[in-house]
Amino acid sequence: MDAGQQQVDQGHSDSFADALKPGTELLHGQFRIEKFLNAGGFGMTYLARDSLDRIVVIKECFPSSMCCRNDGNVMARSRQHQAEFDAVVKHFGAEARRLSKLQHPNIVGIHQVFEDNMTAYMALDFVRGRDLLDTIEDPRMKLHPRDVKDILLKCLEAVHYIHTNDVLHRDISPDNILIDGKGNPVLIDFGAAKEEATRASRALSALHVVKDGYSPHEFYIAGSTQDASSDLYSLGATFYHVLTGMAPPDSQARVSAIAADRPDPYRPVTGKFPQFEDAFLHAVDKALSVFPPDRIQTAREWIELVDTERRRSAAMAQAEL
Repeated sequence: MDAGQQQVDQGHSDSFADALKPGTELLHGQFRIEKFLNAGGFGMTYLARDSLDRIVVIKECFPSSMCCRNDGNVMARSRQHQAEFDAVVKHFGAEARRLSKLQHPNIVGIHQVFEDNMTAYMALDFVRGRDLLDTIEDPRMKLHPRDVKDILLKCLEAVHYIHTNDVLHRDISPDNILIDGKGNPVLIDFGAAKEEATRASRALSALHVVKDGYSPHEFYIAGSTQDASSDLYSLGATFYHVLTGMAPPDSQARVSAIAADRPDPYRPVTGKFPQFEDAFLHAVDKALSVFPPDRIQTAREWIELVDTERRRSAAMAQAEL
């Protein structure tokens, strides 16, 4: 859907009732809320304008299971919730500051991290465009194989960048990749802050930071080892959806089938789409291996597998030496 016209999540009507009203000012007037966009278990998202009249996106730390709004301020629902609420706000701010250091053309930029109304906020770039999910589900839109490959390579460059900065995205999926007006992908909505929040709060620990079909099985297991290949599984699932029109089988179901000595329900894409090179399709299948050691291990490795033009240029340069 259009980044600026996201619909209200109907599953969080209580959070919507607690949303900041249009015209509300934050940080002594530096930001003014234009409209509510959506809500989740960890917070709410708004469209706003800054003091220079630029459109921005504001994310508010609002873990609705443990807080409510009282005269504008965000308060713990009870004394029993206070310590956990304080910890979640602290983790939200710390993770937002860490993410704000990431500067890459294919990663949404964070302008500012601040506290107001007794909670934490971050102000992000507003990206004009549509998310990848909306693009691939729109029958009027047909991505050319060349465009699909270009989007993948740019996503991989962004993922390589965040991994070299010791950050995992943890929530890569078609709805968290915006396609701007020039056709460039922009990664949004990092799940890392949500993951930290669940660790800080027993009340939030029941909220899975997972998406069936896109999350590797280790994301379902508290305290499990998560590494670069975990994000690459999610990216592979995203491009499986681009290719086939649907998400791959849920990773938990795949693990259960293998453990029960039944066939893996995943159906490889290699050889199924002649408009794509076998190397491109094989890389998607490899990234989606159930067990981490069998996957592509780094974004750079994936780039080298599919960027045939770069390989060809390198080979020609080597031949001229």
